Amino acid sequence: MELGGVARPSDPEHHASESSHLLDGGSNAVRDGVDSHDGHITVEEAIETIGFGKFQLGILAYTGLAWLADAAEMILLSFIGPAARCEWGLSSFEEGAISSAVFAGVFVGAYVWGFVSDMKGRRLGFLATALFTFFFGLLSAWSPTYLFLLLARTFVGFGLGGSSVVFSLCMEFLPASSRGFWLVFMEVLWTVGSVLSALLAWLILPNHSWRILVAVSALPFLLLLVFYSWVPESPRYLMVKGDVEGARKVISQVAYINGAPVPTGSLSLAKSSHQTVDRSTVADGLDDKTKGSKGIKGAWEIFLQLFSPELKLTTILLWTFFFANAFTYYGLVLLTTQLPVKSHDKLISAEAECMPDGRPGTDVSSYKAVLITSLAELPGLVVACLTVERFGRKASLGSLLLGTGLFVAPLWKPLSEGLTTTLMFGARSCIMGAFSILWAFAPELYPTKLRSTGLGTSNSAGRVGGFLCPFVAIQMMNNGHRVS
Repeated sequence: MELGGVARPSDPEHHASESSHLLDGGSNAVRDGVDSHDGHITVEEAIETIGFGKFQLGILAYTGLAWLADAAEMILLSFIGPAARCEWGLSSFEEGAISSAVFAGVFVGAYVWGFVSDMKGRRLGFLATALFTFFFGLLSAWSPTYLFLLLARTFVGFGLGGSSVVFSLCMEFLPASSRGFWLVFMEVLWTVGSVLSALLAWLILPNHSWRILVAVSALPFLLLLVFYSWVPESPRYLMVKGDVEGARKVISQVAYINGAPVPTGSLSLAKSSHQTVDRSTVADGLDDKTKGSKGIKGAWEIFLQLFSPELKLTTILLWTFFFANAFTYYGLVLLTTQLPVKSHDKLISAEAECMPDGRPGTDVSSYKAVLITSLAELPGLVVACLTVERFGRKASLGSLLLGTGLFVAPLWKPLSEGLTTTLMFGARSCIMGAFSILWAFAPELYPTKLRSTGLGTSNSAGRVGGFLCPFVAIQMMNNGHRVS
């Protein structure tokens, strides 16, 4: 049934059959004034027309759970290193290598999973990453030796490299008019993961083995696998691959869940030249140079497209920003439990002493510091949410990065515990706000057929910063802030 040029939702089967006709030119009228006088409507226009609703809340919750699980694994690095050092008598270099092994895995995995996602689909790419991370996360809890743990955590990092896949999937279901706000807001789940990781460490480590903490931290990935069947493929990806019918069905599903009418018009990939468009939609209409290419050759051709004349500067700038943001963010995370404080003119190192049973004797203040600085991310996320749409991505990002520098600068020398925690609070708040805007901004700059690969390689560049920062941070603490 049609009313006013749109179809009213009823049951899913009827809705799907009607949408096939309506999205194929059954009417030229489209709700909310979308211009389709030429009989065509893009996937992005269709999503915008349907609007934000229950489906988007569900996909945000699912993506947020992935983000929570990713954060838990990353914040876990603050506690695994000291625990492993005590159990196996590791040097500071070997302790830092545990964190760096994870980032090395992410560096490789981010590009591999991005390529798989762009070639085989967002759903398949994310399923593989979730399975990989869950399996090796549990396996690392049973590590019999230091080298086994190092290898297992490297594979955990390889799986975590696929976080950009589910982020791209979520972005492609959000209406453009509110996309920036919701992608930044979703980062709240990263903070929740950070806080939960600190609370779990506080609860488990004082009386139990670090292995229990590692095993528990892998459980969120099990939930992702349980609800995986609910997540549909991206309609923009389906259109790029030529599966118009599949894209129609997904759009119909989104409209049905939202209780919205299905927009009318013949579904197409790129907008007409007379329309005003955003960069990612225009780029979707470019020739697919990788069509028919598979394996290493296809991966290399996709990689080269990131350095095409249209995208070269964008790619270089994103790699630079991701590197700087990740180096600073993870550096602040690791320094939370390493930075010395000044008490009654005496320097006190925050490095944990080892107990006779091989467990780290981390003081309660270390857990409190991680918890407080993790909660510090919330103000930064609020600022990012309020500014990203009003002042734009670049202005908001630049302001928060400047704030990070101002908070970090005084930490070059030992300060009181209260002042140190305050400065770390401010720095963590600003860098998290900046990172959330960068993650929202980056996928908008790439076309659908390159989005996961582009975001994945940017994520890889960021993980180079994460790989280097444990060596730099821990070596700085050992060599620059010794207790006399």
